[in-house]
Amino acid sequence: MKEKLLPKQIISSIILVLFIFSATAQNHQARFESIDILHYSFEIHLNDSTNRIEGKATISLNFIKPVKQITLDLIEPNDSTQTGMTVSSVTENGSSLTFKQQNNQLKIQLSEKSITDKSATIQIEYTGIPADGLIISKNKFGDRTFFGDNWPNRARYWLPTVDHPSDKATLEFLVYAPEHYQVVSNGVLFETTNLPNEIKFTHWKESVPLSTKLMVIGVARFAVRNNGSYKNIPVSSWVYPQNRENGFKDYAIGRKALQYFSEKIGFYSYEKLAHVQSKTRYGGMENASCIFYSERTVNGKNGQESLFAHETAHQWFGNSVTEQNWHHIWLSEGFATYLTHVYNQHFHGEKYFRNRLKRDRERVIAYSKRRLAPIIDTTITNYNRLLSTNSYQKASWFLHMLRIKTGDSIFFAGLQKYYHNYQNSTALTTDFKNVMESVSGLELDSFFHQWLWQPGHPNLKVEWENISNKKLIIIVEQTQPDYMFSFPLEFEIRYINGDVDYKTIQINDSKKEVSFSIKNEVKNIIIDPSVRLLLEKTNLSNVN
Repeated sequence: MKEKLLPKQIISSIILVLFIFSATAQNHQARFESIDILHYSFEIHLNDSTNRIEGKATISLNFIKPVKQITLDLIEPNDSTQTGMTVSSVTENGSSLTFKQQNNQLKIQLSEKSITDKSATIQIEYTGIPADGLIISKNKFGDRTFFGDNWPNRARYWLPTVDHPSDKATLEFLVYAPEHYQVVSNGVLFETTNLPNEIKFTHWKESVPLSTKLMVIGVARFAVRNNGSYKNIPVSSWVYPQNRENGFKDYAIGRKALQYFSEKIGFYSYEKLAHVQSKTRYGGMENASCIFYSERTVNGKNGQESLFAHETAHQWFGNSVTEQNWHHIWLSEGFATYLTHVYNQHFHGEKYFRNRLKRDRERVIAYSKRRLAPIIDTTITNYNRLLSTNSYQKASWFLHMLRIKTGDSIFFAGLQKYYHNYQNSTALTTDFKNVMESVSGLELDSFFHQWLWQPGHPNLKVEWENISNKKLIIIVEQTQPDYMFSFPLEFEIRYINGDVDYKTIQINDSKKEVSFSIKNEVKNIIIDPSVRLLLEKTNLSNVN
């Protein structure tokens, strides 16, 4: 998803910090158990004279149990900022329904109590200036642009939805905009037509169910290039025409990761893959089949391969298999981060792979000194704070250690089965754990608990003593407070004559002493030489 934040945009976006949390977990659960959104059709009218949009949402849904009211998320008008959406009418089959906008939700009264398993189609007409979600601004060349930027729950600023990752639906965008714009969106391009008064109509359809965080349009002046296809999945680059030469050069890498992850994980879920230069506030945003990258990613230096791999990996984990709630975001960001390392391991070698892991380990250690918290941190209510080192680098390290624990073939077989089981659906951490247990035959409760639900990491003090060149004693002490860890610890033993030996010991206690028979004088030992463990070394000393 969001490979990095853009500081300049964060500073200028106060709204990002002032998220509306009116739809509590309890309220969403009630909706989740009552209705299932099947399909959204969003008709959006854009213009160049004002930031006001006109919208018509046609929403098809199924009733899971009888209800008298439907509740959707939609930011209501704000008199002080002159932003927000004003609903003018709600209808079902041409008949008007009573509705109320309250607490940034649209509450719709049904004409009669619904019937379980009955479907309904609701039409909502509205207008307003989006305070967020649809970013209307100018790009770095001064051209006016419109870009959806919905993560985590910002679709509600411009689209009436059940704005929660657990609720997936198919969708279409029908965009009316001045004819000098091009429109890119999720799914396949169904129609473009030039209309009177210099208006162009563009219709995109997505037949694969998505979470609202991934439903976007990008409306701008674009230069577009076809980058070929992989197994009939077309890949394209959409860049600003003023930097088209550099843009096409930088974005030409877009097909490579699609092929790699398709072969490594499983069949790609979507109809196309478009890489789009945009005004997203993030370094990259993995909108399904339509990835938005920061406009600053175009510079002609071909330096974005890891970013492209990260956002493409999200098409499998985060998009197709989506975390069922935001607190399990590691199932998205940790997976994309680690799979980027796996991608680099394949294309750039083991040394590059290990150096990236070491760099991430240092980031995890530094972050823990600022904030000691578990990867799955349910205390966070400002979801932007979930975009942390824990969700990215530490979660990536968890997957690396799981790979070490299970072995390569079982680990990737587990990822493939997890993807197959939950493709185009949602999952929680327990779902992933259960899949890995079924594939590996291992009991993984304690492993998942200590690395995902428990804060911190092993902080080790290691002493070693060479006794008469016949015995090596190693003492390992965990010095981190409060939480103890259980893990295998590998040592590289270097002898004075140039020989090298490797030993692995299981650490289960706060302090452990082991001894090995040796035949030569030990020159030095190295902790975790193969880069297999998330650890911090406070001290390594020879007590001879």
